[in-house]
Amino acid sequence: MKTTLTILFVLIFSSLQMIFAQSTINERHESVGNAEFKEALESGEYILLDTRTVEEYEERHIEGSKLVEYNGGDMDDDLKPMPRDQKYLVYCAVGVRSKVAMERMKELGFPHVLELDKGIKEWK
Repeated sequence: MKTTLTILFVLIFSSLQMIFAQSTINERHESVGNAEFKEALESGEYILLDTRTVEEYEERHIEGSKLVEYNGGDMDDDLKPMPRDQKYLVYCAVGVRSKVAMERMKELGFPHVLELDKGIKEWK
C-alpha cells in the first residue's frame, strides 16, 4: 500500500510539474525581424534551430544553432524528442523552410517558436 501511494504521489507530482512548466511559457508562433530575433537569441532563453541542409549549415550558420534538416532528413524525428517546455528560434536561408518548421512545431505541441523572417541571407 505504501509503495502504491508513493508511486501515485510521484506520478501526480510529475504531472503537475509538466503542467506548470508548460504554463510558464507564453504561447507564441510568429515570424520576427532581425532585431527581435537577435534580442531573443541574446537572452539565452531559446534553443536555436537551423532548418537548412548540411551543406548550407557547414557554409554558414548562426553560432550555437542545431541543425534540423528540413530537406533530406526527417525533421519530425529530430523535433519529436525535443522538450516542449523550452522556447525555440528557427531559421533557414530565406524564411520558407523555417516558416513550415514553425507551423509543424506548433502542430507537435511546441508552445513558443519564433522564426527569422527572410532567413539568414538577411541576418546581420
